[in-house]
Amino acid sequence: MKIRQCFMGVFLLLFCAVLTGMSPVECRGKSSEAAPVQMEWKGNISNQKEPFIKIVETREAWNDLWLSAFEKPAPDIDFDRCVVACVFLGHQADWLYSIGFAEPVPRGDVWVISYGLAEIVLDLAKPFKASGQYAMKVFSRHKDAKMILEESPESARRR
Repeated sequence: MKIRQCFMGVFLLLFCAVLTGMSPVECRGKSSEAAPVQMEWKGNISNQKEPFIKIVETREAWNDLWLSAFEKPAPDIDFDRCVVACVFLGHQADWLYSIGFAEPVPRGDVWVISYGLAEIVLDLAKPFKASGQYAMKVFSRHKDAKMILEESPESARRR
């Protein structure tokens, strides 16, 4: 059973890596003249105690999130052209997960960004204690429609 879970986790990670390997997004602040880059942040420790699963669309919300979750200023993002998909599992998460995002797809009058969780297989000496694991990724804004974040049916938490 653990081997099957490990293979499923690796498959989901590879699937997400293929999807996220698509074209880079130009979303650095207006003052930046750098080439387009993939902007993504992942980690297992943050001060975000409650789950926070949202599309961040404003500089103010972005700055507030970084100050509360990491106690430091947020990276510069051009919110006229971009949004940030944010998944913070909080300190009540039941396990350690890898978090991946798919590219936005249209559904009716909205654009949907799916995210998935893959269990990371560990043999722990003591019980697991969540510490605020998270993933955030910048996507181009679709001004013609609202953008939403939704957990994919293949996500480990939904099986």
